[in-house]
Amino acid sequence: MNRMQEETIRALAGLSYPVEEWRLQELVEKRLGCRLGDSTIRTRLSELVKKGLVELVDREGRSRTGHRCSRYRLAEVGVAA
Repeated sequence: MNRMQEETIRALAGLSYPVEEWRLQELVEKRLGCRLGDSTIRTRLSELVKKGLVELVDREGRSRTGHRCSRYRLAEVGVAA
């Protein structure tokens, strides 16, 4: 897992509700104290969804421009006994 994937997981772990990509990006930028490229978090979310660590919850979110967009949350990953 790379650093931006880890930062994305940390930001999601601090939330108890589904979140849009752009809001998550703002949280990560605030945490790191720097501006990220527009596709940085979007790409990491896609990677983490493929790994099963993040879930795409629905398309009920709102983009910055008011259009419908996806919302994400951490996946409930079971622990093998």
